[in-house]
Amino acid sequence: MHTDAETTFVRVYGARTALLGVVGFTFVTLGMIRSFALLFTLATVLPLLDAVASVSRIGLGHKLVARRHHARPHGRQRRALAADRANPASRSQPWRGSSNDNRLFRTLLLLPLIGLALILPASAAAHGSAPGSAQTFTQAIGPYELAITIQIPQRAPAPLLLAIAPQDDMRDTTISLRLAPRGQSFANAPAVQVRATNPPQPLYNAQLQVDGTGDWDLEARVEGAKGQGVARLPFSVVNPPLSVATVALLIAIGGLIVTMIVSIGLEGLAQRRKQPMPGWVNRLLGDVLFACVIVAVIFGVQQFLDSLRATQAAASGTPISGRPHVNVVLGTAPRVPLAGQPLTLTLDLSDGSTGLPVEDLSLHHEALMHLVVISSDGGFFAHLHPPRLAPGRFAIALTPDRPGRYTAYVEIERQDSGLQAIARDFQVGGTPAADPAPPPGFGSREIGDLRVSVSSSLTPLRAGRQATLTFSFNAGGAPVMDLQPWLEMAGHLITRSADGAVYGHIHATERMAPGGPGPVTVRYGPDIRFVDTFPQPGRYQLWAQFRRAGKIVTVPLTLEVEK
Repeated sequence: MHTDAETTFVRVYGARTALLGVVGFTFVTLGMIRSFALLFTLATVLPLLDAVASVSRIGLGHKLVARRHHARPHGRQRRALAADRANPASRSQPWRGSSNDNRLFRTLLLLPLIGLALILPASAAAHGSAPGSAQTFTQAIGPYELAITIQIPQRAPAPLLLAIAPQDDMRDTTISLRLAPRGQSFANAPAVQVRATNPPQPLYNAQLQVDGTGDWDLEARVEGAKGQGVARLPFSVVNPPLSVATVALLIAIGGLIVTMIVSIGLEGLAQRRKQPMPGWVNRLLGDVLFACVIVAVIFGVQQFLDSLRATQAAASGTPISGRPHVNVVLGTAPRVPLAGQPLTLTLDLSDGSTGLPVEDLSLHHEALMHLVVISSDGGFFAHLHPPRLAPGRFAIALTPDRPGRYTAYVEIERQDSGLQAIARDFQVGGTPAADPAPPPGFGSREIGDLRVSVSSSLTPLRAGRQATLTFSFNAGGAPVMDLQPWLEMAGHLITRSADGAVYGHIHATERMAPGGPGPVTVRYGPDIRFVDTFPQPGRYQLWAQFRRAGKIVTVPLTLEVEK
């Protein structure tokens, strides 16, 4: 014949098992396999822990200890045994425990609540970045290239903090900044001006005001002795809707808190009346706490894993989902440009599915767009960062030095998607000249006051086999140790087959420099390495780019790749 404690034990665990079965069946039906796996793990571990506590509360712990050690019970154990014999009914309520036990249980339960609260998502996100994060836009605004860092506010209205880092000589220039909601006019928008000093500073600060959430455009206009230019930098401050996992987690945590408060209140009321709480109340509160803990742990761990997966995907560059391709229409002004004369390249980006202007570009190495322009003979090379003028429209000026066919390689990255490299050709008129001599391959060459030596781990180069290209820098007979990061990297290597069929943009293997405003103290040298695999045999044109003393150093070379 079963005791009251055993009957209660079976009923409680029967109800809990039924609850776990219903929740597990729901997870499987909805295809939430990971949640079901977490539920199965908890259903295996929690009963073991609860059984230990139950045995202790039923009153068997001291009996087992005394029997194991062949010793007579003493002190508190004798009093507990005497109470059991004198009042057998007290064993019929094993789930109450003492007040100290309940307080300890609630204290331990608060710890996972605090942990779950810490992993809840923030209330705002900014253009693919966390709230409060900094986004750095490096663009050529007219004849001047500068990096503008926007500190995205966590809420709105709030101040918008700006940091401007000139990438070249900008002394005695004026930078005007205005802010307006996307699609609205800048005519009446408040403005702030920054005057570049002489001698120039490495960083200038400014501040504007964001009035609300949504899509915004920051207009940057630069005027100086070299000319003028304008760019419009897009950013967004949004309040994303709560996910199903977040809502379930919040409800579970709220249920835990409310149940604990009710439990404390009922226990206090029972103590004042000097009457024990009914057994069904204890069982109900226990079942509610059990259900809330199960739901909170499952969805809390699932949300943490999703957040960790998204962070790893962002760090590795792996897109979480995908978006349609981008179409690029390239235009020149004048329509028939001539060698030696300035021209303006206009790039209009549209969605390959809807045809609408593309307005979801993500920053890729501090730029919304990387534009590489190369002449067919490889004699002209330019790595540019066009400013955004309007939704989906970018434009930049350059001066081609020779007639012939040019290829513009447009590198962009859409939000939640991968990097795209799009090639567009245009013609430049003029009197043809003799083809220039190709630059040297491996070995040493003089670039300004630097002596640069290029070597390879694989000689000769072979198609389909990985090789490490090393660029070693020397100045005045001493190794160069003060190479600066450019666009967050120690170096950039552009590769193109002679026929233009293969194009690549490789970054140096040295550690990535931290982004954001302020001077960067990271320095590189004397060796910078690139790892690449040439897919096809033939001749390749390469341009390696580095930064030293605030100026870009370009090292061209020509390599032959064998079968």
